Amino acid sequence: MQHSPEARPAPPAATGLEAMRGPRVRARLAASVGVDLIIDGRLRPAIGLKEGGLRGRALSYGLVEAGGAKRRIAVTSLNTVDAERVDMAVLEAAFAALEPKVAGERPPLMMIPVSWSTLRAEKSRRKLLRRVAAGQIDHGVLALCEVVGLEPGVPQAAMREAVGALKPIFRGVLARTLPQAAMVRHLEGCGFTGAAIEADKLDAAEDEGAMLRRVLMLQTIGPGILIHGVRSVAGLAAARSAGASWASLDIQPGGETLMAETKTAAGVSRPPQYVDAD
Repeated sequence: MQHSPEARPAPPAATGLEAMRGPRVRARLAASVGVDLIIDGRLRPAIGLKEGGLRGRALSYGLVEAGGAKRRIAVTSLNTVDAERVDMAVLEAAFAALEPKVAGERPPLMMIPVSWSTLRAEKSRRKLLRRVAAGQIDHGVLALCEVVGLEPGVPQAAMREAVGALKPIFRGVLARTLPQAAMVRHLEGCGFTGAAIEADKLDAAEDEGAMLRRVLMLQTIGPGILIHGVRSVAGLAAARSAGASWASLDIQPGGETLMAETKTAAGVSRPPQYVDAD
């Protein structure tokens, strides 16, 4: 797979709903087998739930075949070589899409999903860490890693080794998982600083009691909990009440209310500013 960026002028600054949803992240890759792949994602606004302010950006993306069928491809279904190349291409595109850093402002977080198949091998892990280290310096951000594609059979010793290697570069290392007892027990004691879950894969994601039970279970992996893709004020309130650390916002048409709630919680009338707490 080869990264094939297209030379084109920078797009005009987004406004309105498009601006609230976050910068687009796009790239096209020639796969090692089959048709080309299109990376299509966003740097969603990520809220620090303890403070209510904008804490940074959370990268979310999907893969689509470039052919006529335009079938969606699961990142976890890629072979090891293609998964690494997708991780690197996504990382390059995400750093390029970041807003310019503001002098004197606290460094925001940048939450980056990375495939376990890339992180488990020392060679590919070192390559990614070098790029992340340079990107943090160049763009004035603090990177937080989400490890995706973890399965019940992954050896705990391998996870501890990989997480230990990531911690000197990343601000934190989260395990992307579901709040299922067997998997959570398997991830305990492996060095993760927390866990990440996707709101759209949860039943009753807006129910405060259900969210509290999930967060408490996930905190046995590590204290920092990220809820991805919150779409409503009720979902944001449930995540906040449950003691989650961050929520990324998937702002859909009508999402002005969700952003207004975020600004109200932060106690500001202007767009929420970056806050310093984790």
